[in-house]
Amino acid sequence: MFHAIQGPFASALALVLTLATPVVVAAELSPEARAALDSLLEEGRQSRSDAVLVLHDGRDIGSYYRDGTPPAPIELMSATKSVVALGIGQLLAQGGIASLDQPVADFYPEWKQRGKRDVTVRMLLNHTSGLQNVMLATEEIYPAPDAVQLALAADLGSEPGAEFFYNNKAVNLLAGIIEKASGKPMDAFFNDGLFGQLGVQAAEWDKDAAGNPYAMAGLPLSAADAARIGQLVLDRGRYEERQLVPAAFIDEMLAQGQDGEPGCGLLWWRRPAWMHFSYDPGSAAMLREKGVPESLVQRIDSALAGARFDGRAAMFDGLQERFGEEMQVVREELIEKRGIGPFRLFDIDEGPVVAYEAQGYLGQYIVVVPMAGLVAVRQIAASDGDEPQPRDGYTDFTGRVIALAQAMGKLPPQP
Repeated sequence: MFHAIQGPFASALALVLTLATPVVVAAELSPEARAALDSLLEEGRQSRSDAVLVLHDGRDIGSYYRDGTPPAPIELMSATKSVVALGIGQLLAQGGIASLDQPVADFYPEWKQRGKRDVTVRMLLNHTSGLQNVMLATEEIYPAPDAVQLALAADLGSEPGAEFFYNNKAVNLLAGIIEKASGKPMDAFFNDGLFGQLGVQAAEWDKDAAGNPYAMAGLPLSAADAARIGQLVLDRGRYEERQLVPAAFIDEMLAQGQDGEPGCGLLWWRRPAWMHFSYDPGSAAMLREKGVPESLVQRIDSALAGARFDGRAAMFDGLQERFGEEMQVVREELIEKRGIGPFRLFDIDEGPVVAYEAQGYLGQYIVVVPMAGLVAVRQIAASDGDEPQPRDGYTDFTGRVIALAQAMGKLPPQP
């Protein structure tokens, strides 16, 4: 039914044939691997997922759909960024972008001023542009009539390339760069190019009032099409004997993208085999330096003194348990106002990077584990009348995919 493309990876033809069938095909799995897969899918159900899909060597080995059948395309939220990165890779191959280190000012001459002239395409991809940014897109970006012009008009808050700061505003500039480099709006560029080549049927991309598709979010895909994106990354940009994205770009995209955040590549997240968290008492000084109110610094220091967590999900659950309703205040003061992620509160012992992740609000995931030949997708639709519950985010989805790879004997077990 299918043949190998390269190494252990199944062909894209098999992917096309099997993605349409949401039946679990896990007969070849060991009892340990089957149990890990069952646990992953069951937590998908418990966390109110709309879709969970797991591929091994391009074949569907497990799936869950909330309504029994694959749902309509669901917005990827910030996982959209990871798809946009692949478009940049194609433009590099086509010559529309000279290199990742090409100045943004080549596309927007108004940036040939002191400071902004040093911002490069790479800095938009690795969150080091230095552009001032409000973390909540609903406060600044969505109300703006033109997201690209909003980014162009932003002042610099730090020296370009000097500091990692997750930046939706800066990422939206990629939509403008893609249009200038390709001569097409970003959505048309993808529909005529990568999506057409992969057979991806994207729903309408969310746009600002000026007609710019957002690069930070807004792309709806089906679970099967999201898996096609993951499989393309797993196969290092190759599909049906064609190199759609340069393999060298895929490698660079998944490598550490900057000095300040080893967990981030170029709009893809890098996940280690394990993570053990121990609260760092010295983080209180860092919080004070960043201007966090003293009362909150003391509350955090008191609540987390001596805390240890095994895994990302346990860490997030532990924060929620310790702060309860105060968690919203912690999130606003640290993440939304100052860009301080919870990882910075801890000393972290972690294993080697084994998985790569596109991740978005509410718990949208595309996870790739190259050593195991695994691609996994999780989707949950936003609901106008239903408040998200803590479990809905499925924060340990990637951890469970890694656990499946370990149970399959493809990765070393956790220490």
